[in-house]
Amino acid sequence: MKFNIKSNLSILALSLFLLGCANNKQPINETALFWHNSIYKNIMLLDVDTADDRFTSLEVEHPNSIYIPTDLLILAKAHLYNQEYQLALFYINEYEKRYANRYEKEWCEYQKAKIRFFSITNPYTNQKNIMDTLNFINQVISIYPNSVYKYELNTMKKKLEVTLLIFDNKIASLYKKLDKPKAAEIYKKNINTPVIPPHIPWYKKIFYW
Repeated sequence: MKFNIKSNLSILALSLFLLGCANNKQPINETALFWHNSIYKNIMLLDVDTADDRFTSLEVEHPNSIYIPTDLLILAKAHLYNQEYQLALFYINEYEKRYANRYEKEWCEYQKAKIRFFSITNPYTNQKNIMDTLNFINQVISIYPNSVYKYELNTMKKKLEVTLLIFDNKIASLYKKLDKPKAAEIYKKNINTPVIPPHIPWYKKIFYW
């Protein structure tokens, strides 16, 4: 009787082990449609990392698949939703370089400007990022002066310009506290329109001026 119990337990343990191995097995040599559906499914499950892996498999096994352009955009949107801005930019860049026609390029540049804008999570510690994003937006406006996205681009531009003015005034206030009026005067900027400074949570303000 003891022997049978031990045997049954051994068989059960082996079965569970083999089942686990089968579940962990990564699919290979699948159809393009399989990979496309798997990408979409994993994004719906909020498993974007696996979706990235599935996209790599799609590109390796089916480099000319009709699903690749769509999946690039889907993954860009998914990473933007997850606030993974660099990955979102990567996928938009890949789509633009490989598939965008001359009309879609304008849309891609607008999307990149928007992703860069959203990536600025703390204006008091990302001055270079703000300036780089502002330069990028100005470049897009220069290339596409009559863009259908010009109002959104100009709104982002103005918000960044005002943020930089507020940032300079913060520096001016610091120099004033340090009794350096000449240095403070260099950074002091006049803001002619009423603005609301960027919101910083109280627990972060202790690290700034």
